[in-house]
Amino acid sequence: MEAKTLRPIIKVLEDKCINCHRCIMVCPAKMCNDGSGKIVDHHPELCIGCGECIGACTHGARIGIDDFDVFMEDLRQGKNIIAIVAPAIAASFDGTYLNVNGLLKSLGVKAVFDVSFGAELTVKSYINYMKKNKPKTVIAQPCPTLVSFIELYRPELIPYLAPADSPMMHIMKMIKRYYPQYKNHRIAAISPCFSKKREFDAVGIGDYNVAFTSVKKYIDASRKPINTYPALDYDNPSAERAVLFSSPGGLMRTAQRYDKDIVSRTRKIEGSPEVYHYFAYLSASIKKGNAPVYKLIDCLNCGMGCNGGPGTGNQGKHLDDVECLVERRHLEMRKKYQPNTLLKKLFARNKLEKILNSYWEEGLYNRSYTDRSDIFKKMVISPSPQQIEDMFIQIHKKTPDERLNCGACGYKSCEQMVVAIINGLNKPENCRHYVEIEKNLRIESETQSMLNQVYDHTLEEMHKSINGLEALSGQINETANYVLRSSQAIGQMVESTRSIHTTLEHNAKTVLKLNASSVEGKDRLHEIGGLIADVSDQSEALIDACKVIGDIANETSILGMNAAIEAAHAGEAVGRGFAVVAGEIRKLADNSGHQAVEISDNLKKIKGLIDNSKESSAHAQEQFEQMASLIDTVKNEELRIKEAMDVQNAGGSQVLHSLSEINALIAKIRDSSTALLASGNMVIQDINSLKTL
Repeated sequence: MEAKTLRPIIKVLEDKCINCHRCIMVCPAKMCNDGSGKIVDHHPELCIGCGECIGACTHGARIGIDDFDVFMEDLRQGKNIIAIVAPAIAASFDGTYLNVNGLLKSLGVKAVFDVSFGAELTVKSYINYMKKNKPKTVIAQPCPTLVSFIELYRPELIPYLAPADSPMMHIMKMIKRYYPQYKNHRIAAISPCFSKKREFDAVGIGDYNVAFTSVKKYIDASRKPINTYPALDYDNPSAERAVLFSSPGGLMRTAQRYDKDIVSRTRKIEGSPEVYHYFAYLSASIKKGNAPVYKLIDCLNCGMGCNGGPGTGNQGKHLDDVECLVERRHLEMRKKYQPNTLLKKLFARNKLEKILNSYWEEGLYNRSYTDRSDIFKKMVISPSPQQIEDMFIQIHKKTPDERLNCGACGYKSCEQMVVAIINGLNKPENCRHYVEIEKNLRIESETQSMLNQVYDHTLEEMHKSINGLEALSGQINETANYVLRSSQAIGQMVESTRSIHTTLEHNAKTVLKLNASSVEGKDRLHEIGGLIADVSDQSEALIDACKVIGDIANETSILGMNAAIEAAHAGEAVGRGFAVVAGEIRKLADNSGHQAVEISDNLKKIKGLIDNSKESSAHAQEQFEQMASLIDTVKNEELRIKEAMDVQNAGGSQVLHSLSEINALIAKIRDSSTALLASGNMVIQDINSLKTL
């Protein structure tokens, strides 16, 4: 019984994935990708295997999974293996596709079959089904990717899928039925598509899916060109126009052999996203009655058909460069079955039909399909409108204008991205708008945080500054008061200095006068000393004169005595008068002597006094001279003091002027400090107001 889950056919190389979301962008089944981590992983159960992500990834992070290594190992072990080769081989090896048969057989492959012949059988199955059942429409199913898409995501279209096998399944079943020698051989499909292995799982036939790219890598690694191998034909009958099956519209062109009007009744569509958009809305159109417009839907996943499959290596090539090789082969095959004459052509066609009939039977190539939508429903919930709206709010898309649908996330719309996020298949950080808003919010948050730090730091510093300003203001006031008091004290000192200066000027004048008086007194004292000396000399003369007077008195006394004696001698008459004269003379002599003695004593005393006065005068003169010298010294000191006081007085005036300017400056500083303090308080208020914004 077929398993419901699909095998992985895409591998993610984590070391190469840069989470760019290009894989999601090109993926038709967005929800199979998981972008919730550091890389974009994928869920194989939801992957349709289109391989679009392989070509889109410029970093080589996604590669297809095939069975080349196991295939080669089994060949080396000698296991019986046959190969079937897809028609796209003609477009992938530059016309040397038959040489690939030679390579395969050189590796040990027992036989090589052409899937183009299986495509011929497929067309026959389609035509038979359409004629017999007359369905509304038939969705071609050679592409396993489209089959997986319908089974997973559009199960309502399963009834329209052709109930017949793909060309590969036709050729495999044909081999199993009509080539008994290979009935138990393993089958390797040389394929342009990685998802073919899922078809093997679904039908239960097929062992290896080997991509063209793996064969090319082997050839390149072996350094043996493909044209060195023999060009061997296939081991089954040749196909005719079904070699076109790998090209878009190949089914339709092959079916023209049976129905010339099939082109007008066929919808040819291929390539992502066109084919998926078509299928996404086909059932709705059918319900409306607008579809189906065409009886046959010839559809392929890849834009260049199987010729540009993810396993071909043809991505990026020009369409004509690829298809010309297929068309060239088509012409070669048509010539085999359509000779020049009409009769021969009819015979050739009948011959081809006989060959096909010999390998085709009713029911052999029937195919059924599995509704896998419950896998998707289990893995991906369908969120409610409220859940979607809530998520929009979480990713900063509150208004329709913010739902940009830019596609940068890889999804078709913001709503699809939201659904992926809700299902854990992606994260808001992969939304450009969200990242930008978050970045701005983070910047705003960081800025706000930084601003808050700045605010707090500024407030702290401002408070410190305010405290400092307040302290400074107080200090300025104290300084102003101190300077004012100092100014007053210095003013008083200057006034005192000026008063002292005035007193010193007065004293200087007095000292000068005193000096002059001392000089004059000294001179007068000197003169007095001279006069005293003269008086002393005169007193000496008086003493000498007193001595003379004394001597005269003595002599007079002696004369009086002599006169008395003579008077006595002379008689009384003569002597009495004479005696009287002599007596008077004696009295005069005695008085004169006595007075002379007294005068002499007094003169001696006076002389002693005069001598003492002379000594005192000399001593006084010395003292006066010392005083005069001291007065002169005082005068000189007074003059120096006066000069110093003059300088101090001038300096005091300058100090008073400077103090006046300092007072004015301090007043300005005090006013500025007060204004700065008020401004600082206003700044703090503004910062607090700004912080609350």
